[in-house]
This record gives sequence, structure tokens and C-alpha cells, in this order.
Amino acid sequence: MTDPRTYGDALRWASSFLLAHAETLSWHRLPEDERRAAARAEAETLVRWVSGRTRLGLLTGLADPLPKDVREALREAAGRRIAGEPLQYITGEAPFYGRLFAVRPGCLIPRPETERLVEVCLSWGQSQGGFGTVCDVGTGSGAIAITLALERPDADVWAVDVSDDALAIARENARRHGARVRFVRADALTWLRDEAPRLQVIIANPPYIPSEDIDRLAPEVRTWEPRLALDGGPDGLGFYGALAALGPVAFRTDGPNAIFLEVGQGQAEAVMGLFTGETGWRDWSFRVEEDLRGVPRVVWGERVKPE
Repeated sequence: MTDPRTYGDALRWASSFLLAHAETLSWHRLPEDERRAAARAEAETLVRWVSGRTRLGLLTGLADPLPKDVREALREAAGRRIAGEPLQYITGEAPFYGRLFAVRPGCLIPRPETERLVEVCLSWGQSQGGFGTVCDVGTGSGAIAITLALERPDADVWAVDVSDDALAIARENARRHGARVRFVRADALTWLRDEAPRLQVIIANPPYIPSEDIDRLAPEVRTWEPRLALDGGPDGLGFYGALAALGPVAFRTDGPNAIFLEVGQGQAEAVMGLFTGETGWRDWSFRVEEDLRGVPRVVWGERVKPE
């Protein structure tokens, strides 16, 4: 295609360009119709980002002339994308639970399946008539903690991460959305054992990719996203095992208490077994919730008989 001259041309060019260089993109093995849909969606995002147009402004102005600076910026952005840089790092933001969060190298990009983790937690809180003190373990961009704080202003939300880069991004997102969250830099398990306030809820999307599988992930994931947020140890269950062995020491003894954990595909049964096999959790009941694709995605438990 010749140089795009209108915004409509720009959309078609970007979509075709991404499709032609899809080897490094996470959707390149999808069925053809889904691959084309992904390319169109990413092309629209890039055109909107470089032009500053809203979606409505873009779609109602497809015949508008494309300024030279926008065309050049689009070529640069599309080049970054086919080199494997995640779309969210290029635009500097990712959607989560109806809000846009700042993201950049140094924090994991929020995924749609993690919204299911938040939904299950919020549903439990509603059934209890409210939240007390909640801790998001390994907060990353802060998407989980900030969403909980905004959806349930009655909650006292804490967010813990060992990464300075991640905490800087999370604090930025809290300011962006006006969320009241207490951030702590610490090793989460040590903090839970020795320093945490008495908690009602723990929620976490921990690293759960087996170490040997990291290098088989899409280049945009393994090259760009922080390994610390991906690598779950030899079997992917390292964090869950350590948390299960720690026991419910960080929870208030007067309840109600609950813990919510995102798990990788095929890990739910093993994670359940880690907790039900530890005597410290004997007064807890655990169950599994599926995501929208029917994949067991959330393992969660609640104390059924406070000590």
C-alpha cells in the first residue's frame, strides 16, 4: 500500500502491516478471522494513540486527510509493535475493569482474566456486608488494589510489592484515579508473617509460569514483561506453596476472612491441594471459579469457623 493519505487509509495500512509481520505477536497463531480482528483492533488503537482522536472522532473522520506527523508517528509505533513491544507499553496504558491504568516496563500488564479475580472478591465482600482490611500481594501496576479501593470505598486497602519500579507505577495509578491505597515495599510473605495489620482479605495474582516455560512464551511477554512477575518456580506453584505453608497468620481471628488467588491454566487442583493439605487452613473452605472462557482461574477460600 502507498503512503496512507486519510485516516481510513491509515487504519487499513496498519492492520495489513501488523498481519504481515505477526510472527512476534501473541495472536499470530489464532484462527484467521480472530487474527484479522486482533490486527484491526490494534491498528485502531495505534491510530487513535498517535492522532489523539477518540474512537468516535476517528470513525466519523475516516475520510479526513492524514497529517504527515501522524503518518510518521504511526509508522514508528507500528514498527515498535512488530518488533515485539507490547501494545500497552507503546501507548502507556492498559484497560482494567472499565478504567485505564498506566503501564510500562517494570510492571506486569493487567489481563482481562484478572478481572474475574476482582469480581469474585467483590461478590464475597458484598455478601459479607462490606470489607475490612484488604491486601493485594504483588500489586504490580496496582490495578487490583485500586479497583477494590474504588469499587468499595469502605475497604482499607494495602498493596505490597518488592519492586520499586512497580510501586512507582502503582502510586501513579492511584493518583490518576484518586484511590486511597497504602503501598508497602517489602517481600510479601515476610511482611504478611511479621508486619501486616490484621487482615480480612488477601488477594493476589502471583507469578505462576513454570520457569522452564518462560522462554516459550510469546516474545512480547518473555522479552518485555518483568520475569519477577511471571516466574513461579520449577512447577509454577512456588508462591502458592509458600503462602499455604505460612498459614493464615496475617488474618484477623474474629473473621470473616477470605483469600483470593488467580491461578494458571491447569493449576487450580494443585493449588487447592496445597491449602487443604496444610493443617493451618483446616478451618477454611476452598473452591474454584472459572473465567469467561471456562478455565478454572480463581482459587479462593474463606474461614468457616474462626479460631
